[in-house]
Amino acid sequence: MTEQLTGMDAAFLALETPELTMHVVGVLILDPARGADFSVQRLRQVVADRLHLMPPFCRRLVDVPLALDKPYWHYDSAIDQDEHVVEERLATGDMHALGELVGTIASRPLDRKRPLWELHVVSGLDDDKVALIAKVHHSTLYGAAGAEFIAQLLDLSPEGSDVGSRAPDGPSAPPPGQLDLLRRTLLANVRRPWSIGRLVLSGGRGAVGTVGSLAGRVRRRGRAAWPAVASRTAISGPLTESRVAAFTALSLDDAKAVKEAGGVKLNDVVLAVVALALRRYLVARDAVPDRSLSCGVPVNAGEGGSAGTNTLATMLVALPVTDLPPQKLLAAVYDATVAAKEFIDVIGMSGLAELADVTPPAMLSMVSWLNRTFGLESMQPPLANVVVSNVMGPPIELYLAGALVEAIYPLGPLLPGVGMNLTVLSNLDRLDVGVMACPDVVDDVWELVQLLPDALADMKAAVVAS
Repeated sequence: MTEQLTGMDAAFLALETPELTMHVVGVLILDPARGADFSVQRLRQVVADRLHLMPPFCRRLVDVPLALDKPYWHYDSAIDQDEHVVEERLATGDMHALGELVGTIASRPLDRKRPLWELHVVSGLDDDKVALIAKVHHSTLYGAAGAEFIAQLLDLSPEGSDVGSRAPDGPSAPPPGQLDLLRRTLLANVRRPWSIGRLVLSGGRGAVGTVGSLAGRVRRRGRAAWPAVASRTAISGPLTESRVAAFTALSLDDAKAVKEAGGVKLNDVVLAVVALALRRYLVARDAVPDRSLSCGVPVNAGEGGSAGTNTLATMLVALPVTDLPPQKLLAAVYDATVAAKEFIDVIGMSGLAELADVTPPAMLSMVSWLNRTFGLESMQPPLANVVVSNVMGPPIELYLAGALVEAIYPLGPLLPGVGMNLTVLSNLDRLDVGVMACPDVVDDVWELVQLLPDALADMKAAVVAS
């Protein structure tokens, strides 16, 4: 079976550069002692038996001539697991060493001749624990839909469940040939002017209402009606190829207590805690900017066009870094989130995806080439100062190949000029926090990570007490 990528998924591929790798990473900490009969061989067998339940792991890219149209996914049942499942061993077993290894793995682009995923099984952690590092391209798997496919590897008990491996289907049908791809590409380019015309026409029809709605918001909110604008800070700037990861856990009960006492949402609490920790990080460097940070917050806009994907949009939320009491900081973050949601509601969440659908990947690749060749990124303001995502995780204990899944640290890709991405996932009574950063922009990501638990404790002490 062959299907064409959506415009956004094709854009993730076209815009990828060595400095801007576009894959998501997940780190699972496994505790074999709190399970039964774990082994790397059993884990490999689980992957082999359940691969057919994860269609995004069974598709290869088929590029079109000269990248004049979006590439295709071709589903292939003959996947060589040895090309995707790799064993690693840490020299030292602490989490800092794991973060360095995750950064090294994340800095390498995926091989586009194969399905775009890797699993690294890492031994050598303290207390005989094992880490599983999953790296999957953003065009293949992301969002809540992607998490559903990853969950196919997990069980509710250490004994596991017998899903039964699928019987071989025989040789897969061949991917489209060059003549077929050329025919499809020519047809797509003939239709493109009509698609662009429809997009312009629909945009023009909605422009009057959008402008009127924006004007009403500006009258009510003033400058706060517009998205937060990023400025150069100690956590943003031109990226290099290097990556490093860091991890921590926060109390979900404490975060919920702040949520209830403050009358806000859990995501507001997460953003306020990040804002407080970032202020302390920047104060230590005498680098607090004179205005709020711009925080990119991905939001789910519905199902994507391919299995394993969602349609995503990004709100730009102003995170105050002035010296505010925790109660006022939380209230300010809540107001900023409401304003950002209102802006997204007014302009809509599909515009960027629709534009990507009519833009040839070759044009996007040319933009990336120009930026890299002439150093244009250093002259452009960053898209945001930081990205913060909040993902719902499992409320129950889970097992992988007989080992208890102790922690799940999600790690998102960096955006141009954005030196750090924090992703928070609820896991039982914890909030597991994974941070991906460019060490040539963010000088000590572990220092920031260690500030987060204290920031939540101070937020709880002040907000709940009031």
